Amino acid sequence: MKIYIFTFLLLLSPLHAERIVANYDVSFGIFGEIGKAEIAYENNQDDYVVHVHAWTTGMAAFLSQDRQEDYISQGKIVDGELRPDVFVKYRKNRRYTKTNVYAFDHANKKVFEYISKDSLVQHSRLDIQTMQAEKTESQEFEYSEEAFRFYTHNDLLSLFFNTKKTLPALKNGDSRKLAAIGSRSENCEIDIKIPDGQLRQELEAIMPGNKGQLVTIIINQDIFQSEKGELHVNFDEDSFAKDVLLKDVIMFGDITGTRTYQTQKSKSPAEKLTRN
Repeated sequence: MKIYIFTFLLLLSPLHAERIVANYDVSFGIFGEIGKAEIAYENNQDDYVVHVHAWTTGMAAFLSQDRQEDYISQGKIVDGELRPDVFVKYRKNRRYTKTNVYAFDHANKKVFEYISKDSLVQHSRLDIQTMQAEKTESQEFEYSEEAFRFYTHNDLLSLFFNTKKTLPALKNGDSRKLAAIGSRSENCEIDIKIPDGQLRQELEAIMPGNKGQLVTIIINQDIFQSEKGELHVNFDEDSFAKDVLLKDVIMFGDITGTRTYQTQKSKSPAEKLTRN
């Protein structure tokens, strides 16, 4: 029950604040568009909410059974940095939904994880009379809660928006390891590097409007063909990605994300964050 209370509070908490929304088209090679994403950021000086909604389109939607994902970070703004209280990962397709909620206890340096999964499971049995296999489906629900294996004060979304404070201290070619709840690596570490030399020239040629902050993020996950998958991001001054290049994804090659538009409203009631 706790997991639903957390999610309900996140989705309904209004902020009378600045609100920035950016939309992206995700594409790859000759296949063209494979998905879309929207990022919404709100803050009222003391509190913030970041909501990312991503969904597949076209053939990718067919192959993934209309996969959608939501990521939500909500918390306080402390000394100019986002400090999450709750982080939510929500994934769904036509056969299952899974929600991970992470509650931060910064005072005691602990993180608690609440997981729920609702799946449509297929069963098979042999009908002895007809000697034919019969298939049935049932809805199965799983729930668990436990203390997460370690503490860190960032989640994936707060980490990206906190780059305004982290990156200025880095020069071209410098790198830094940071930990964020939500990363799939065993220790939740993410390697962030400021590209230089030939790589920087290549990225500036690929990404138009490249006057932002170019960052390379090394992601060690099994979706990549290379030993270290590389996510290249061109951030603007609001810590929003202008262009994204995800290299060496198995079966896809390079995947690109391009911002189609960005809007900003200040000092107006924030709209509720709802899924499409």
